[in-house]
Amino acid sequence: MFVYSTAAVQAEMKYRQERIRRDFQRPLWFRKRVPRPPQPCAPELRARPAM
Repeated sequence: MFVYSTAAVQAEMKYRQERIRRDFQRPLWFRKRVPRPPQPCAPELRARPAM
């Protein structure tokens, strides 16, 4: 005979998975950043008029 109900076991599993995910999540400053190309500042380098 089981002491725990199915809902209680599922809630415990969900809590533990969420806790593991939270504990082992990498901090924001360690995540990969998508490199952005540098924006040119001179107006003649930004765009050329279409012919």
